[in-house]
Amino acid sequence: MRQLRRKAMQKIFHLVLIAVILLASCSLFKKQILMDAVIDQKDRMDSIENPAMKNVINDELRGRRVQLIDVTVKDVTLSTNIDYDFCVITDVQTKKGTVECYIYSTDRDTISKLVKGKTRIDAAGDFSRFFSLLGDYYTMIEIANSSIKIKE
Repeated sequence: MRQLRRKAMQKIFHLVLIAVILLASCSLFKKQILMDAVIDQKDRMDSIENPAMKNVINDELRGRRVQLIDVTVKDVTLSTNIDYDFCVITDVQTKKGTVECYIYSTDRDTISKLVKGKTRIDAAGDFSRFFSLLGDYYTMIEIANSSIKIKE
């Protein structure tokens, strides 16, 4: 009887472990998207009046990983996002203008090595949202669950 319980518990444990691993790796299966394509989607959203269609486009973007290639760290700040301790800020030039990117990552070791105005990085993370404030930027975006690689 005890062996049956033990085997049943082991099977349940293995199933739960597999489920956790699959959920944790979901962002690995998201399609990559470059910043110019993100901006194209923003333009598309801005031209649409139907809020439901805007929501559909936004949800499609949330299913993508934004890829930033060879950008300079503008600043490293404390995070305003409750899920992260720090935020890396970069500017990306696009055909529509400058986009300010707020990159959120849990990799404190890499973030601690960044020098604002000097360090160049590659980053990839889940699209979170667009937002705008008064300023000279075309738009601002949040990129969460990011991996950051320092360029040599």
